[in-house]
Amino acid sequence: MSTQEKKSIYDTQEREYSVSSPAQQPTRLQHLMRQLRHDTREAAYSVQARGQLLVQHWIMLEQHISRIVRNTVPSGEKLAPGILYVGVAALAGPIFTRKRNFAVRWTSPLVFGAAAAAYWLPGTAQVVLRNVWARYGDPKTIDRVTEMWQEVKQTRREAVKSVQEGVQELRMSLQEGREFGKKRAAEAVNVAVAAAKEEADVVVTTVQAQTHKASEAVTKVMDKIPVPKDEKPKKPLPLGFKDSAE
Repeated sequence: MSTQEKKSIYDTQEREYSVSSPAQQPTRLQHLMRQLRHDTREAAYSVQARGQLLVQHWIMLEQHISRIVRNTVPSGEKLAPGILYVGVAALAGPIFTRKRNFAVRWTSPLVFGAAAAAYWLPGTAQVVLRNVWARYGDPKTIDRVTEMWQEVKQTRREAVKSVQEGVQELRMSLQEGREFGKKRAAEAVNVAVAAAKEEADVVVTTVQAQTHKASEAVTKVMDKIPVPKDEKPKKPLPLGFKDSAE
């Protein structure tokens, strides 16, 4: 069995490398180009870092605004289009007060905007007022005002309930009074009809009695009148002659 020699993958012969001459010093133009590339790269990195920082700040600002809106606007209340109405009202304030003094013109946007917010965004306006008062006001006063507001709401609910109950009772009493009036009217009509019938019966009885008496009197009078005897009828005279008895 013959064996084959494996060939080496490396070169067996040594190669000769020529030693190059030492590198030449860079020229001024090459130095300027190298410095320009370095400055450009540094400026690009700086712009990229500032852009990323700006984007991060913008994202944080969006998250902060969305968190404020979520904590300010109560659930069930839409921010649009009420916020547009509030802005229009605030802009219309100086227009309506353009002929007033300086203080009224400068405070009118706040007053008009607050009134529009209280009407179009009542929940949001209440939350904003509570937050402002909690930041710059007295907590005890806030609690007292909250308790007073709850008492006012409870009093309002009780007043509405009492008014509704009073209206219901009045309606029922009017209905009962109407039915009682109908009943009394029917009874009065029945009594009047019965009285009229009795009076009519009395009148008829009286008329019948008077008629009976009158008929009896006429009969008595007729009985007292003598009955004349039968006489022969006279013959009629001719025309132009008068009766001799005349």
